Amino acid sequence: MPTGKNRVPMAELRALLGDLGFAGARTLIASGNAVFRSSGPVGAELETLLEQEIARRIGPELDVMVRDLAAWDAMMAGNPFPEDAAERPSKLLATLLKQAPCEAGARAFEALVEPPDKVRVVGDTAWIVFSGPDSLSRLTPAAYRRTLGCSGTGRNWNTVVRLRALAAEVGAAAGPN
Repeated sequence: MPTGKNRVPMAELRALLGDLGFAGARTLIASGNAVFRSSGPVGAELETLLEQEIARRIGPELDVMVRDLAAWDAMMAGNPFPEDAAERPSKLLATLLKQAPCEAGARAFEALVEPPDKVRVVGDTAWIVFSGPDSLSRLTPAAYRRTLGCSGTGRNWNTVVRLRALAAEVGAAAGPN
């Protein structure tokens, strides 16, 4: 979640999305996440548009990661730690990466943590199970860029599930196609 000088007020983000023509824009608490419908740009083009417009209209220069509903569902289905999702959902992070890293970068990132913590990179998501706040101290933004070659933004499993439910609501509000 963007904080401090990178803070993006959710009301301003929703307004920006509406101004850009995205329908049904909703945000989840102050999490830095938004769900909306789009018939316009997709993928990297959409990410670039949002990065530019957030910087221009709201202020902070941020990396934006966008996933459509199919990609979100695939990411959730690819969770390598389903037991942790069920037993300790607040200790499981799904970190969306700006891009899928190379195999060597993924293995180097996974080697940064020690048991009982766990990390597995699956495609463009780094899955992290952590035991306490100090567990994540090695997984700094610099570590992401150095080992994976990109930035990432993490959400715990509870938030992942809530965002999926919100996306279903926004999609349902669109009515039949």
